Amino acid sequence: MMRVVLVFLLPFLGLLHAGPLPDEPVLQTQENFDVNRFMGKWYDIATASTCPWLKRHKGDAAIGSMELQTSGSTQIISMTHIGLRHGTCKSISGEYQLTKTPGRFHYHVAKWNADVDSYVVHTNYDEYALVVMYKQKTGGEKSTSVKLYGRTMQLRPTLIEDFKTLVAEQGMSEDTIVIKKNKGECVPGEQATPEPQIQRARRNVVVAPPEEGSGDDTPMFKGPEACKAEPDSGPCFGMLQRFHYNSSIMTCQLFTFGGCMGNQNNFETEKECLQSCRTEAACRLPMDAGPCKAFLDLWAFDSSVGKCVSFKYGGCKGNGNKFYSQKECEEYCGVMMRNGDDEFLTVN
Repeated sequence: MMRVVLVFLLPFLGLLHAGPLPDEPVLQTQENFDVNRFMGKWYDIATASTCPWLKRHKGDAAIGSMELQTSGSTQIISMTHIGLRHGTCKSISGEYQLTKTPGRFHYHVAKWNADVDSYVVHTNYDEYALVVMYKQKTGGEKSTSVKLYGRTMQLRPTLIEDFKTLVAEQGMSEDTIVIKKNKGECVPGEQATPEPQIQRARRNVVVAPPEEGSGDDTPMFKGPEACKAEPDSGPCFGMLQRFHYNSSIMTCQLFTFGGCMGNQNNFETEKECLQSCRTEAACRLPMDAGPCKAFLDLWAFDSSVGKCVSFKYGGCKGNGNKFYSQKECEEYCGVMMRNGDDEFLTVN
C-alpha cells in the first residue's frame, strides 16, 4: 500500500503527524484488514495521480520495490523503497502511522508541508493491493493518487482493469495512468543501464542516392526475421497502440502493446513499420486505398503502366504497396516492367 507517492515523494518524507487530515475515513478499506499479512515486499506496478508535479515528471517510470516491516512502536510501520530516480538506483526509508481504521495510514511530506491519507481498498495479501491516497497541503491544495502493487513484477491483466476502474471511480481520466516498465530490480547506488540502440540495416532492394528516398532515415530497422514474428503484447499491462508487420499479407496492422518486453516486430507508426519491413514484393500488390476516408496523397506501383503513380490513400488498412514519396516508391520497385511471365524486373 504505502508505497504511495513513493517514486517521487518519498525523498521528502518527514516526521509523521495527522495534520489537517479528517478524523473519520472517507473510503471503505479492505474488509477485515490484517496489517501483519500486509507486511513484506511489494512492487509498484501502476499509478494514477491528479498531482500536476507528478504528471509532469512521470517520464519513463520503472517498477520499484517497497519493503514494509513492523517497528518498535505498535503504531508505526517502517518502509524501505528501492527504485530508479533520475537514472540512479536509490534506497529511501520512511515511516507510516497506523490509524484506528484498519487499512488506513497517515504520513507527512515535509518538502511540501503536506499530509497524506492512504487507504488499502482491496488486497488479497499474496498477489495485489489497490491503494487510494489523498494529499492535502496546509494551503489547501489537494490531489488524489491511485496505486496498484504486486507481490511480483508481473500481474494478471484483469488486475490492471480493476485498477483502471478504481481510477475512474475517483473521477480521474485514463491519461493520468502510468503503467510502469519492468526493468528488473536495481542495486542502490548503481546507474541504470542504457537500453541498447539497434542500428538499422539496409534492405536488399534497388540502391537509391543516400540523400533521397525514405530508407536512410528510418530508425531502428529490426531485420527480416523480426518482421516475421507474431505480434507480442509482452507481460506488462499498458494499452499502447502499435503496428506489426504481417508478412503473409505484406502489410502493417495495429495491435495493443503492454509497454514492456514483447518482440522487435513493434512500431509506433505505420510508416516506420512499412519502411522497416516491407520488401520489393509489395510492388506486386494491387493498389488499395483502404476503407477509410482520410484521402492522403501517397504513391504506389501501378503494374498496368509499369511505374509509380500517386493515389489517394484512405488512411487505414490497404496493403504494403503504398509509399510516402515517388522516390521511395522507385527505390523499392525500381523502373518496373513486365515480361512474358508477368514477373517484374528491376532495372538499375
